[in-house]
Amino acid sequence: MPDPRFFPSGPALPLSEVARRLGVAPVRDPAALICGVAALGSAGPQEITYLEQARHLPDLASCAAGACLVSPALRARAAAQVGPQGPQLLVVADPKAAFMALTAVLHPEPRIPAGRDASALVAASARIDPTASIGPGAVLGAEVTVGARSVIGAHAVLGPGVQIGADCHVHPHATVSHAVLGDRVTLHSHATIGRAGFGFHPGAAGLTRVAQLGRVILHDDVEIGAQSCVDRGTLGDTVIGRGTKIDNLVQIGHNCQIGAQCVIVAQCGLAGSVVLEDGVLLGGQVGVADHRTIGRGARIAAKSGVTRDVPAQETQSGIPARPITLFFRAVARDLRLGRAGKP
Repeated sequence: MPDPRFFPSGPALPLSEVARRLGVAPVRDPAALICGVAALGSAGPQEITYLEQARHLPDLASCAAGACLVSPALRARAAAQVGPQGPQLLVVADPKAAFMALTAVLHPEPRIPAGRDASALVAASARIDPTASIGPGAVLGAEVTVGARSVIGAHAVLGPGVQIGADCHVHPHATVSHAVLGDRVTLHSHATIGRAGFGFHPGAAGLTRVAQLGRVILHDDVEIGAQSCVDRGTLGDTVIGRGTKIDNLVQIGHNCQIGAQCVIVAQCGLAGSVVLEDGVLLGGQVGVADHRTIGRGARIAAKSGVTRDVPAQETQSGIPARPITLFFRAVARDLRLGRAGKP
């Protein structure tokens, strides 16, 4: 069960109401109360859990949950595992999605009260919606805009002119400059948005910094992980499309154009002017060379190095990255050579 100190429960729901919300058939004990969610192996009589994979079916025999969400494909096998006193089975098309929806009801995120902490430093020209929350020690520069119900955490810094949309959450110690954020954008602690890109021009006197005169545009529902950095563009903008999720410790170089619904896992690095089309997935520690384009829906395996453009829908792996079938052929060849070379 989630620790109530950190994840307080909402009102308990009778199973009849749970079934109604999910649009499923009535259950055998509609008055039974559900107070929270839990994993399959640890759920108690007043908690709901879910079964997503057939390999977990044996766990149902000892499951003490009040109810369990299962898919139509696993319904009959799940019913064979639970006894008459076992968890009540609720059949839904997507158990995990239904579980997530119930989690939001049974363990709602606490609403941070609106208002401005007395220690926050807010420029007189900043425009703060009255329903927004400004935390202790936050710094908001001239002409900053903060939308309705947005939260600016303790010691976060918003540089002059930054625009924050509605229902955003800028966590403590995040820094934002030269940026425009849409609605429902989340920046985790120590994320840095809008710093000058890494651009220098060599000359007789050494390296001279190239002026970085662009912005960062974060569209609706973007999430940026802790200690990740998104550099602003040199002349154009660095853009991250709607619904894209970026993990912790990721570097996005200047002028990158990242499409909608992309996933970028921890410790990836994108050099300048990289293009990710919609729905791209980068595994952990992927590096992408400058000016490369990764096509729509492509997937790059962890620790790969992308040095050429990647076609849409292709899966690649390795250094340099290549189609996954070629990668595994190379691995098999190396293994054969290694065995052949043994005395």
